Amino acid sequence: MSDEQEQESQELIPTVQDTIIFNGKPLVVVRLPDGRPGVVLRWICENLHIQPQAQTDRIKRTEVIASDLVYVQVQTEGGFQKMPTLVLDSVPYWLATIDTRRMERDDPRRLEILDYQRRAVAALFAWASTPRAIAAPTSLVPAEPITQPARPAPDASLPEWHEYYLRMAAVIEWQLEVENWRSSVEDRVEGIEAIIPDILDRLPPPTLTPEHQQQVQLFVHQLHEASGKPHGTIYNDLKTAFAVAKYDQIPEAEWNKVANWFKVQLQRTKKK
Repeated sequence: MSDEQEQESQELIPTVQDTIIFNGKPLVVVRLPDGRPGVVLRWICENLHIQPQAQTDRIKRTEVIASDLVYVQVQTEGGFQKMPTLVLDSVPYWLATIDTRRMERDDPRRLEILDYQRRAVAALFAWASTPRAIAAPTSLVPAEPITQPARPAPDASLPEWHEYYLRMAAVIEWQLEVENWRSSVEDRVEGIEAIIPDILDRLPPPTLTPEHQQQVQLFVHQLHEASGKPHGTIYNDLKTAFAVAKYDQIPEAEWNKVANWFKVQLQRTKKK
């Protein structure tokens, strides 16, 4: 059996399954038994209008992330199903390699993919870092509480005292198990909280939203109608003004400046 076949034959049971909403659509996320977060490919592919099987095959052919493709038992309305899932660490690479260059610039699917490439990873890491999404290893989950036994009477028989101390030992063992479990969870939460600032620092600033990109296209058309300048010239002037290679790389925080730039250009046109 090849490594790929062996990987597909294994069905992992997640310790956590959750659904988050991104851009008004669901994403199913899981916590794998080894603690790593993952994203079920079916829903993210459906949201982006791309074929899940084609993406699964593409991930298998991409050596750097192929080992992070696993198969997970996912609970659905129709029952449990085995579904391909990508470990969260590899999701940014996978999303970044989805090619949008052959799509029309104003294609809603293209804008959706670009938005996922820019902002979805931050939303997924935010879920993964929340305490409710963190599950301790199964071996550390404490068993059901054990009731402390009643102390025997002073004149109780030796077997009764023996039974009492055995049950007390079980109670103390359970209490230690609970304490160890709590300590493990607290350590894991603290560790993730410590790396959140570093994750956020590495994320690029969010760029223009699809709505603002569409607004830019409208502004460009209005300026073209008013000035007679070719659309390409206007886009080039805009990119030069904001020092970007593509207009959709302008930071969202600069939107007010973008709108004002077009306002100034239109005012200058009217004065001529």
